[in-house]
Amino acid sequence: MFKILVADDERFIRKGIISILERDLEEKVECLEARNGQEALEIANTENPNLIVTDISMPGLDGLEFIKLLKETNNSAQVIILSGYENFDFARKAIKLGVKEYVMKPIKKREFLELIRSYVSDIKTVQARTNDEIIRNIENNKIMEQIKHDLLVGLLNCPSSEEAEKYLVKLKSLGIYFQSMLFACALVQYHVNEENVDYLDFAVANILEEYINLHQGNGSAFIVKYDIGKAVVIFEGADQNQLQEPKKKLLRKVGQLIKEYYQINVFIGLGDVAYDLVHLHTSLRHALFAVDFKIYGGGDNIEVYSEIDRGSEYKNIGLEKILISLETANAIQAANFFDRFIQEPKSRSALRAMKNAYLEYQTRMEKAAAHLQYLESKPNLTVRNFNDLWSFLDLKREVKDGILQLQEVFQNGGLDSSNLKLRADIVRYIQNNITNELDLNIVAEHFSRTPGYISTLFKKGMGGGFNAYITNERIKIAKSLLKDSTVPIQQIGELCGYPNSKYFSVVFRKVTGESPKSYREYH
Repeated sequence: MFKILVADDERFIRKGIISILERDLEEKVECLEARNGQEALEIANTENPNLIVTDISMPGLDGLEFIKLLKETNNSAQVIILSGYENFDFARKAIKLGVKEYVMKPIKKREFLELIRSYVSDIKTVQARTNDEIIRNIENNKIMEQIKHDLLVGLLNCPSSEEAEKYLVKLKSLGIYFQSMLFACALVQYHVNEENVDYLDFAVANILEEYINLHQGNGSAFIVKYDIGKAVVIFEGADQNQLQEPKKKLLRKVGQLIKEYYQINVFIGLGDVAYDLVHLHTSLRHALFAVDFKIYGGGDNIEVYSEIDRGSEYKNIGLEKILISLETANAIQAANFFDRFIQEPKSRSALRAMKNAYLEYQTRMEKAAAHLQYLESKPNLTVRNFNDLWSFLDLKREVKDGILQLQEVFQNGGLDSSNLKLRADIVRYIQNNITNELDLNIVAEHFSRTPGYISTLFKKGMGGGFNAYITNERIKIAKSLLKDSTVPIQQIGELCGYPNSKYFSVVFRKVTGESPKSYREYH
C-alpha cells in the first residue's frame, strides 16, 4: 500500500490534510502522522513512507532539519514542504536538500490533490521501473551463473585439449581464473530421495563451499554441481602432495558433516593429480570410478584412485550364460553370480569386471523390457545404473527383483517377449489398414502365421478375439465421425471398412445399442 507521512505541529491542519487524502484521493493510501520533526524522523525510518508532506516551522526539529537528517539516513521518500509564509531563504535551502515542491498555506484543496496525484503516479512509475530492473538483474544473474556452471561442466567432461582451451577462454571472460598448474577433482555423491530432492543439491554445495574454503589452507577450490546427487570439487595447488592426502582428510570430514547433518549416505572419490587444466577430465574420470567403490561398504567414506590396487584381470566371467533367456533365468543364481567379486580383494580390475557384468544384466533387461511397451498396461521396469547402487546387497537385490518382476509380467500376459512384439506389429498393421478388407486369413498370411496362431495370440493378450478387436476399433472411428462431422452415414460406414450401409447399421447397433442416426442426434 502507498504510504504518506504528514508532519505538522498544528493538529487541525494535520488532520485536515489526512482527511483530504483519505477521502478524495483515488489511490488507496495509508496515512501516517507526526507532531514534530523528531517524531517524523522516527516514523520515516521505521515505516518507510513513499511520500512526506511536512511543515517548515515545527518546534524542536523543524522541517528543514528533519529533511537534512532524513537524507543522511539514505531514505528515498519524496518530500513536499508546507509553509504559512513566503521565505526565499527557506525555499532555497529546501531545493538544495532535494525538495521539489514548496506549498503555501492555506492549502488549496484542488491544486493540492493534483500535486499529490502527480507524485503518486511518478513514484509508482519509478517503483515499477525499479522492480523490473531488479527482476532483470536477478534473471541476468541466474543466466550468468548457469553459463558459468555449464562451462565448468563442459571443461570437466572435455577430453580434447583444443576444446578445453576454448572453455578456459570463455571462463576467463566471465571472471573465472585458475591460478595454479596442478589440479585434482573429487566427486561427492550423496543419496537423493523424493523428500530432499528439491533442496539437497543446493544445501550440499553450500556446505562444501563454506567448509572447504575455510579449512583447506593453501590453494583454492571450485564447487560445481555435476548432476542430481553429485558435486565436483576442483582443487588447485602448487604441490602434488598437498592435493592428495591433505585433501583426502578434508573431504572425509566434510563428507561426515553432510552425512550427520542430513542423515544421508555420502561417498567421495578423489582422482589423480592433473598437471594442467586441459586434463581435468582425466582426474574427474578417476574420481567417478573411485566413487563406485562405495558398493564395497566399510567405515571410510572416501576412496582415492591412486591408492586402489590394480588387481588381476578377469576374463570370460560368464553371466551371459545365466541370462541367455531372462524369461526362464534363475534370478537367485544371477544375483549370487556377483559374489565372486566381493569375495576377491578390492581392486580396480574387480570393480571394472563387476560393472561390466551388471551392464550386461542391465542391457538385457532393457532390451526385454522394450517389448513390454506394447502392453496396454505398461509395467515400470526401470533398471538403476551401477553408480546409483550404494551397497553390494543393493546390487544383488536389484538383479534378483528385476528378473523376477520381468518374469511375472511375462507370466501374467501369457506371452513371451517375441510374441509380445509380434502382437504389437499385428495391432499396428490393423490400425494402418482398418478401412480396407481385413480378416484373420489376410493378417495371418501377411505375418506368415496360421489363422489359429493369430487368434490364440489375441485371446491371450487382448481380452477378446481377433474379430471383436477389429469391430471395436472400427466402431470407435464411426463414433468419432458421427459426432464431429456431417459426413453421410453411408459414407461413414465405407470409411470404417463397411461398404454395405445396412450391415454397418446392424453392427453399430449391436455394439452400441443404438443406430448410427440416433447416435448422431443424441451425442
